[in-house]
Amino acid sequence: MRHRRRTTIYDVARAAGVSHQTVSNVLNGTGRVGPATRARVNSAIAELDFRPHAGAASLRTRRSGRLGYPVTAGDLGTMNTIMLEFIQSLSSAAGRHGYHLVLAADGVESDLESLLRSGAVDAVVLANVAPRDERIAMLARHRVPYACFGRPDPDVSQSWVDIDSRAGVRAVTSRLLDAGHERPAFLGYSPQGGWDVEREAGYRDAMATAGVPAYVITPDPERTHVARAIDALLGASSPPTAIVTGSDVLASAVYSAAATRGVRIGTDLAVTGFDGSMVGKLLTPSLTTLAIPTGHIAERLVARVLAELDGHAGEPGELVMPGLVVGASG
Repeated sequence: MRHRRRTTIYDVARAAGVSHQTVSNVLNGTGRVGPATRARVNSAIAELDFRPHAGAASLRTRRSGRLGYPVTAGDLGTMNTIMLEFIQSLSSAAGRHGYHLVLAADGVESDLESLLRSGAVDAVVLANVAPRDERIAMLARHRVPYACFGRPDPDVSQSWVDIDSRAGVRAVTSRLLDAGHERPAFLGYSPQGGWDVEREAGYRDAMATAGVPAYVITPDPERTHVARAIDALLGASSPPTAIVTGSDVLASAVYSAAATRGVRIGTDLAVTGFDGSMVGKLLTPSLTTLAIPTGHIAERLVARVLAELDGHAGEPGELVMPGLVVGASG
């Protein structure tokens, strides 16, 4: 039986019309590679099903070929489908660069600490970054490079990629105002992270620009608190004709509450979400939402953390605009 010859980096280079060093730069997130060239190389990698030889790379670099990702309890919540999609995208992006993603229990005294002590991972990708995040201090102690999904404190490495939540919500709120909704309300969570603060701020920006008073409700994420907040909105003597929500999960809760009151989404009440997650995609009528491009963010995070690993640090963080997905909800 004849075995198919393993595709090499030189095959990819020929197919993409570039040098093998350019292919290596794309795989490792190093060097200066233009967007068009990067796209051509990635297309050739996919077409030829090229998989870098992890063992050979390890011998050359004395690296493990693994990236760590600390998983929080919130990441695995049944309703937090956007983070599950992100982890999947991160694993795929790591694989395209010849790395394996290793999931670790979050926290300072955790599986992550053990991984760092043993040298089992070369670098770490963090999400849900908090002010004075102890994980960043831990990584600094072990001298392990990292990149963050979210913005860390300004006095540490600024290797981060984040969603421009403020600009996104500002734009979707302005869209509702332009459509004739006189005072759209904002339904978010009491701040669980910087993203909640940014989303509310984007709504307030748009309302201030329009000279309209803000109407904000930010309950605790616990389900009964959210239900009471939505009841207060829909049961008001002069209920809003539009609700900007801080997540697709909140938008879904508004859909449910509206149905029990006979309020028609998209006709009597406009609703927008944020995430572009599977939760929102299952709603009827289709949800207008701000979609987080998890695949693009994961690719940029892997490229950035590998650049940090190769000593190419010091670049500023990156803000990524969420994509507006226009549905029938408003």
